[in-house]
Amino acid sequence: MSAADTSIRVSRETLRDLERLRQTFRTDTAEATIRRLIEERRSKALARMFGSGRGQISPYSEADRLVSDY
Repeated sequence: MSAADTSIRVSRETLRDLERLRQTFRTDTAEATIRRLIEERRSKALARMFGSGRGQISPYSEADRLVSDY
């Protein structure tokens, strides 16, 4: 471990769950597993926040910038 690394204390049950997830995700380390969980949670949160018009609104294009009602 380098000087920037930090240790955390978790229960044996949490450690077993983390190891199962590491095997499921096929990640090399517990840290990579935790990072993947964080990324998945962030992606799901963004999809919930910005997903209300999904399928109803087309993607923004450069041509949309040039349209004006004036």
